[in-house]
Amino acid sequence: MERGYIQITEEEIGKPIVEVKIVNGTVWMFKHEIARLFDVYLQTVGNNFRSIFKSGVLREDDVTMEMERKMENEKGQDIYVTFYNLEAIIFLSYRIDSRYAKAFREWVMNALCEYNRMDKKATEVIVVFNADTRHASIQYPQIPN
Repeated sequence: MERGYIQITEEEIGKPIVEVKIVNGTVWMFKHEIARLFDVYLQTVGNNFRSIFKSGVLREDDVTMEMERKMENEKGQDIYVTFYNLEAIIFLSYRIDSRYAKAFREWVMNALCEYNRMDKKATEVIVVFNADTRHASIQYPQIPN
């Protein structure tokens, strides 16, 4: 399954660039990826997701998916990992106070609004937001024949 991705890079310190590849309308990430993305502790991600689900703002079953990962634990058993979709990641970003979460929130407000204004939407799209120039661009990956 193609999960898409979210990347935040900095060509210059303090000027993050957010790039998101949306596949079939969402992105799927697990907690470790989200913690690295927002530059916070794993416990911060877990605690905030628990709080979001407990408050009823989001239903966990609506924004998560459990998938088997191709690695084994110390007992030789396959590991199942919970993945969170773009909606959950967006909600989480508004609860986390880090410069990368802030950059991602700006991407949400600018890039996705721009995407929604488009007449024709593709099943795969990459949305890049440069926080320095405050410019969003939308790219369509070439699908190999």
